[in-house]
Amino acid sequence: MQLNQSQKRELINSAKVGVEYVDMTIRKLKVECPDAFHTDNTLMKRKFHHRPTTQTPCRNFLGDQAS
Repeated sequence: MQLNQSQKRELINSAKVGVEYVDMTIRKLKVECPDAFHTDNTLMKRKFHHRPTTQTPCRNFLGDQAS
């Protein structure tokens, strides 16, 4: 599931206001369409191009950014 055009616009516009508003918008959108956002379970199935820089769960990665 993806965000619809209105939700995408809302998220983009929230960035013009500030990070607190972005966080608030993401919380709202996660309630409206939770399947549009990754969870630890869905991330564990993903293969990333580069190794995540945090403790982001993942199935695998292709390369290392430091290489």
